[in-house]
Amino acid sequence: MKVAILGPYPLDTERLGGVEVAIVYVQRELCKMPDVELHIITCKEQLTEPRQVERDGAVVTYLPRARLGRLTNHRREVAAMGEALRALQPDIVHAHGSGLYAGGALAAPYPSVLTVHGIISQEAKLLTEWPARLRAYLDVRYERSVVRRTRHLMLITPYVAQVFDGLFTGTTYLVENACDERFFELERRPVAGRLLFAGPVIPRKGVLPLVRALARARKVAPDAHLRVAGSLTTDPAYVQTCREVARELGVEQSVTFLGHLAQEQVLEEYATCAAFVLPSFQETAPMVVEQAMAAGVPSVATAAGGTPWMLEEGVTGYILPLPPMPEGDPVALGDALGRLLADPAEAERMGRRAQQVANERFRPEQVARRTWEVYQQVIEASR
Repeated sequence: MKVAILGPYPLDTERLGGVEVAIVYVQRELCKMPDVELHIITCKEQLTEPRQVERDGAVVTYLPRARLGRLTNHRREVAAMGEALRALQPDIVHAHGSGLYAGGALAAPYPSVLTVHGIISQEAKLLTEWPARLRAYLDVRYERSVVRRTRHLMLITPYVAQVFDGLFTGTTYLVENACDERFFELERRPVAGRLLFAGPVIPRKGVLPLVRALARARKVAPDAHLRVAGSLTTDPAYVQTCREVARELGVEQSVTFLGHLAQEQVLEEYATCAAFVLPSFQETAPMVVEQAMAAGVPSVATAAGGTPWMLEEGVTGYILPLPPMPEGDPVALGDALGRLLADPAEAERMGRRAQQVANERFRPEQVARRTWEVYQQVIEASR
């Protein structure tokens, strides 16, 4: 079976983020299957000409990407991907995301399946600045177009089907994201009071209310310390606000902004944290929660998007009601964090159960096998 994956793919596979993580983890397992020939096609703004390399058993084609591609419905990228696909003649095309890669798959005359990760229409509701809202308007319109035309949709969470109910009329297949095997194999060495947040420091992720919640949690757990692992360059003004509020609340020395980390550094953070926290206002199926579960770390998260399908309240972590943006609910969040940090035995119990659940749902080999089965079904249906 010749498979072409269209989606974000890193230039450096040890520095992963977002959708790249989901592609790389499954790629490594698909390439182990004797009847799969895997090709990955991705677009990068850093490039001025195409480039092709072999990575982890797959042939990766990097194509240039225009900065203002959304103004032309990504016409240039769709044409370039179409040319690459015609050269490959794949049995199936698997597009990740509801943007240009979905457009590339739908424009090609091959059986295709789409996996939606971040749902643009939901994230757009949280934007306040007009340039971002204008970009989102174009992206949402494109998203609706590709979802409406898609015949086969791979769901990483039932939440995706819920959002697109009435727009999507094809066949759905539940295939959750895979988690790197290294998270399952971590030796836990939790440091008392250490909290981990992983993700870009942007308003949608709720880092500012998390900083405020830390101040409250420290009243119950004085050793509470927050480590923020994620990009600090997406919204520098927001990062600065988070730092200033930490200073005003007297917790500046208890918040460490780590920036974007290599994968080995990320693993170390999960190994040594006492609890994971994700106070987002919108998520689809956050990979960072999967990673925490696989590592045996209990989580405190808001009921954003598909998160409630991943965590079980009081069993694998605490799920808090979704608060209004941007204020959040630092009181409820701080109380939940303080309660978990103050009871290490309960945290350990939750972590063990979370890992059991992750082992049943997120192992790469299992996810790759299910993905392969969906490929077979889509190819057969297309005949």
